[in-house]
This record gives sequence, structure tokens and C-alpha cells, in this order.
Amino acid sequence: MIYIFRSSSGTFTILPDDQNPGLYQLCIGGMWLGSYDSPEKAAESIPCKSTGWFDWDSRRSQDCPQSLAEWDTE
Repeated sequence: MIYIFRSSSGTFTILPDDQNPGLYQLCIGGMWLGSYDSPEKAAESIPCKSTGWFDWDSRRSQDCPQSLAEWDTE
């Protein structure tokens, strides 16, 4: 399953990490931001502004999902 959050900054995705079974990748526009133990942990980095992507993390206000349950899926 792929989780998707479309923001004005770009499209975030969370998907299984094929190179590291059991981990999940957080990406924006196809650019890898980090790997996490669960999709929920990856999603938590969005409202916490701890994605590692300066353009997102430095924004003061950005409407975003507060949990993985609010992300779209494919």
C-alpha cells in the first residue's frame, strides 16, 4: 500500500522500502527523505516538521494530516 499526502509544497508518499524489508520510505516528489519502522512513524514527521526536508520543516503554517488515517491510499 502507498500512502499519499498532496501539499502545496509537493506530494509526499510513504511506501515499503524495497531495499530494507520491514521499513517504510518517506519521499517527496520521488526524493527519499528517510526510512521509518512503520508508516505511522513516517506520517508523524509531517505535522512535527521533522522530515529532514528544509522546505517543509521550515514552514510556519502548513495544513497537513495529523495522522496516517488522514492520508490518501493507492
